[in-house]
Amino acid sequence: MNIKLINHFLAVGSVGCAIGAALAACSDWDDHYAPDAQVLSTQGASLWQNIASDGRLNEFATLLRQTGYDKVLDAPQAYTVWAPEDGTFDYATLQTTADDKLKREFIQNHIARSLYPASGNVSERVLMLNNKKMDFAGSGSYTMQDIAVSRANIAAGNGTLHTISGKIPYKANIYESLNNETFDIDSISDFYHRYDVRVLNIEKSVQGPTVDGEITYLDSIMEHDNSLYRLFYSYINREDSSYTMLVPDNGAWHKAKQAISQYYNYLPTFENNDSVAATSKGRIERVDINADYLRDSLVTLNLLRDLFFNNNMYGNKPLKDLAQGQTVRCDSLCTTTQSKFFATDAARLFDGATRVEKSNGAIWVTDSLRTPHWISWCPELRQEAETSSLQAGVFNGSVSATYVSAGQQNPNVPGTLSNGRYIEVLPASSSSNPEVAFYLRGVRSTTYVAYLVTVPANIVNANRAAKPNRLICTVCYTDAKGKLQETRILNPVDRGTNFITDTTRIDTLCLGEVTFPVAYAGLGSSSQPVYPYLRVRSSVNNALSATHDRTLRFDCLILRPKALDDYLKEHPDYIYDRNN
Repeated sequence: MNIKLINHFLAVGSVGCAIGAALAACSDWDDHYAPDAQVLSTQGASLWQNIASDGRLNEFATLLRQTGYDKVLDAPQAYTVWAPEDGTFDYATLQTTADDKLKREFIQNHIARSLYPASGNVSERVLMLNNKKMDFAGSGSYTMQDIAVSRANIAAGNGTLHTISGKIPYKANIYESLNNETFDIDSISDFYHRYDVRVLNIEKSVQGPTVDGEITYLDSIMEHDNSLYRLFYSYINREDSSYTMLVPDNGAWHKAKQAISQYYNYLPTFENNDSVAATSKGRIERVDINADYLRDSLVTLNLLRDLFFNNNMYGNKPLKDLAQGQTVRCDSLCTTTQSKFFATDAARLFDGATRVEKSNGAIWVTDSLRTPHWISWCPELRQEAETSSLQAGVFNGSVSATYVSAGQQNPNVPGTLSNGRYIEVLPASSSSNPEVAFYLRGVRSTTYVAYLVTVPANIVNANRAAKPNRLICTVCYTDAKGKLQETRILNPVDRGTNFITDTTRIDTLCLGEVTFPVAYAGLGSSSQPVYPYLRVRSSVNNALSATHDRTLRFDCLILRPKALDDYLKEHPDYIYDRNN
């Protein structure tokens, strides 16, 4: 059976555009900015002519010419230029810098559209050509991003020129910092930039004639994009945003990949029970998948998913001013993918990491990701029993879901129903033992401690007698050789095959440890399930019918990673996100 791999992490695609052969030369949207009519009326020299003829701006002029910005500043658009004077910046280094980097980090860092005169009291937040925002301020004497203006208001036919006594510092945003220039982080950088594309902005572009059935553009505006922005809800390229990003160095990256990989063991071919019945015999189908691709994709994307924090959401605001060496103090931190780190875990995340300020937040370069496995990579799996798409089958009975409000619940029955609902599985006859099977979605290749939350018969009616259930539980899964196995779960208390429910409360019944050699996360869908499943059957014979209830009542199922279960036993006050 060929199946479609379903997982929102795999929705990572390339975005592109097809442009006809008659495509005109691209622009930076400059032609759409017209200068002020009053400036043009002065008929003065252009900004470029003023710079080229100024004996103190020879170095800046050379770099403008090198990048083609001599032509930009000679064209009829309104600009303000803050030009560093000769000898005040690292000219020799910039001469050998690649043009793209030179333009973005130096040339465009000193030019803004529109006019910004130095007159009177000035306090402007200026948007530069590279979309960085700079502070232009002063009264009588002026500074641009704390660099002194040496000569102000040199009028030009297409704008205003100020000279300054130094280079305006360039502050990269988080996206731009994913490189190997300062830290050894090329592992995460290479992966992230794998999804970089340039796309045509149709709304900003000027459409030309149609040639041979293809639309051409007189002015095509190409913009950068990366599908990981949307996948992780973290637009780390935006200058008007504020993010914190944990950035693993190469050692931390490889260590984390190795740790995560154990949870995503797949087989290229394995058996699956496509249609769960009272017996699995004759129902087995073969499943073929690209195991290596799926594993690599999920391991890497799970590594990335909880590295991003929006500083403006939930309780994340302390991250804005968190200094290196400090411990973050908050109730919880929430990643952009909605994973929550409560106080204990949040306090550890930034231990030993190096904070680096960015134009849209900060990165924390770390040699170890201190993320508990159960928060990001191998979460606790909670499944509501009333979710019909995950009810694999009901046998010898019928099922219905019941809603119980807080006011309806019998006050003598402690506990809380998740979502306020539970299912009731009624026997087909007075002597029948009903059975219900549940698909187990999202299972990783690890050991879980399984729990079944049961509900007593008097959950609403205090006058109703509540008798215990006697249950047999069976789990069906694929073994390490790809063979379908069905195994009865033994009661961890007495190693017997029966489980007895508690009638005095909404009870979280421990079924014990269940090990899945093969992962199912990322496989199947509700219409084409490729999951293991748990079967729960009433086991009441005639001799027990007077003292035990055949009707089954379940709230939810819980598969808790054994590592988390062990940690909770040692730290009973530990708080974690149970709905992750």
